[in-house]
This record gives sequence, C-alpha cells and structure tokens, in this order.
Amino acid sequence: MTYDGRGLRFGAVAELYDRYRPSPPDEASELFGDLTGRDVLEVAAGTGLWTRFLLDLGASMTIVEPDDEMRSVLERRSPSVRSLAGKAEDLPVGDASFDAALVSSAWHWFEQPEATHEIARVLRDGAKLYVLWNGFSRDVLWVKELTKLRENPADRNARPRGWAADLGREGLFVDVVNVEIGWTWVRSSDELLAVFGTYSGTFVKTEAQRRAMDLELRRRIEQVAQAGMVEVPMTLRGTIATRSARHH
Repeated sequence: MTYDGRGLRFGAVAELYDRYRPSPPDEASELFGDLTGRDVLEVAAGTGLWTRFLLDLGASMTIVEPDDEMRSVLERRSPSVRSLAGKAEDLPVGDASFDAALVSSAWHWFEQPEATHEIARVLRDGAKLYVLWNGFSRDVLWVKELTKLRENPADRNARPRGWAADLGREGLFVDVVNVEIGWTWVRSSDELLAVFGTYSGTFVKTEAQRRAMDLELRRRIEQVAQAGMVEVPMTLRGTIATRSARHH
C-alpha cells in the first residue's frame, strides 16, 4: 500500500463506512450488463458495497481485501462470496481465472505497475477491467467547497486527484475508455455529516481539527438542506478496459 499505509486505516471505521458511504447508483448496471454465470473478482472490496451490487446482477463473486475489519463486515453481509485476504500487488488467485475485475475507489492506493500486472494475470483474455470512483460531483461549487473541508493542505501523503486509470504501455489492456455517470444521492443532514468521518483525510486530523470541521460542515449542510434532507450531486466515473489476448 502507498500513501503511508492509509488505505489500511479504514478498518477502524468499517461499520460506519458500510452504513454511510454511497452504494452504486442503479445506472451503474448499464456498465456491467447481465453478469449471470460470470466469474468476477473485486480487488480491495472494502465492506462490500459494490460486491452486493454485482451479486444482484448475477455475478459469481470472489473478493480480495487486505483489511480484516472491512472484510469481516463484507463476509457477514454477503456470506456466499468467496472472500480472501490479500492485496492488489499479490493476488491469491490463479492465472486467467476471471471474466471481469472491479476496483472501486481504491486504485490510488495500489503500487504500480505491480497491481496492473497482477490484475492482468488473473483475467481471462477478453475480460473486462472496471476501475471506478463513486463520489461527490466537484464541478458543483457548494459540493466542491464541502469536500475541501475533509482535506488537509499540509498533508503530504494526500492522494493525487485523478479519475482515469493509467494501465501502462505494455499492451496488457486494449479498448480503454473513460466513463462518467451523474446521479443524485438523497441524504439527511446527519447522514451526510457522518459520511465525512469515513474519509482518509479525516483520519489524520487532530481531535480539535475534526471538531472544527464538523461544525463548519454542519453550517454548510444546513444552508443547502430542505426539510432536513440534502440532494447531493454525485458522479460515478472511471476507466473500463479489455484484457488483451495473450501471445502463446
């Protein structure tokens, strides 16, 4: 894991993460189609927000997740899933085992090019790779200003912002396309406030900084709330690519 290992700190808030982070929008099903009978690998699956979505599309799911707390929530929620401890750079599965792989909101934590090589190794020829982020629409001013509050300008380990996956130049993947879907997430003021406690930028704040952030978040959320509810503009975006044919 890069970025000071912060990707592994989410386990401390695993239950909150599962309760408050956004699930995929229904529109995301258009990206995957019918997955009935398809073997799908989810890397860094967290608590299983996307796992449950893909199960509903008919997928036969295998997940790899390094954090024990996050994985235990996923296993409790989705007991039928094949669940493995592991990381993207060293996947504990066989070569050419899957018809599709998904990485959601985790690509930025991976060491490259090791993770790209490993995912290419375990995908069958012609299989799809989905690298997706599901988050706040930063082109809406009030949303952009709200998300800035969770960040620390002095944090040198903050992950770079970028929504397209660089899959390298070795030709492991072809037909690389970037996708974007806008949607609306309706949350209560309290639920929206709670979401901010699950982001990595919040983990590194001091207690005083977190209290100050919460106060300012509350003030700004109340400015846009209607009857205690907020319509949050969201964007699902990322990269979809096809595993190229191996040369035997």
